[in-house]
Amino acid sequence: MQTSKEDAFNVMVLTIVIAFVVIAFSAFALSAITHNFYLDSYFTLEAFFDAQNTAASTELAAIAFAESPSQWVPIVLIVVIDNLSRILIVSFIIAAVIDFLTYANVEQIINVFKARGLKNHVIICGYNDIADRLIKKLEEQHTSYIVLDPTKGRDTEFAEKRILGIVGDFTSQDLLSTARIGRAYAIAFVSDSDVNNVTSAMVARRLNPRIKVLVRLADEGIRKQVYGIGADMAVIPEYLAGIEMGEYMVRSTGV
Repeated sequence: MQTSKEDAFNVMVLTIVIAFVVIAFSAFALSAITHNFYLDSYFTLEAFFDAQNTAASTELAAIAFAESPSQWVPIVLIVVIDNLSRILIVSFIIAAVIDFLTYANVEQIINVFKARGLKNHVIICGYNDIADRLIKKLEEQHTSYIVLDPTKGRDTEFAEKRILGIVGDFTSQDLLSTARIGRAYAIAFVSDSDVNNVTSAMVARRLNPRIKVLVRLADEGIRKQVYGIGADMAVIPEYLAGIEMGEYMVRSTGV
């Protein structure tokens, strides 16, 4: 997908370069006949963008249809070349734009734009069952949130579930800034990677010293160290699940 977008962009750039070369060649070729580079440049642009019946085209027509046929033939040929080039170049540009839009992730672009308006929100880094439960709680409380997840194709799932999310590496300072971490109330790192969660928590604390930082861990041994780097809460879901199951068994057996 990325290659297709790059190919479409390269076609557009190449087409624009070709258009510039054609326009420059036409202007210089005409100026060799009329000795009026300003007139020729202006007319070439008019011809390329399909402007008609202007002062420049009228003046050039007067030169073309002068008594000397040696001026008429090259001028007409250049005008024909300009118009044919315009048709081909415009066709290439339209095709490239359509191709680019086909492969461009419009939903991602929209979500990045929406993120600009976030304030006092929660940033969720990583998308899984824990993130789903957290999203449900936030929506019940009408709290704004945004999800960051590096998994390719996750944007489709975000769109289907109407989740404001951006696909990207949440360990990146740039992506956290895109999620407006400077204006966020809290950030929760819930991915399956302790390393990513801990290192990203350190970055988040540096970017926003006031933000509430919640970290999901799998290793009980590093829990104290996580608090030492500035996390406000370090949670081990499996440990909490064991406590909940134990409490349920106690309630159900009446022990």
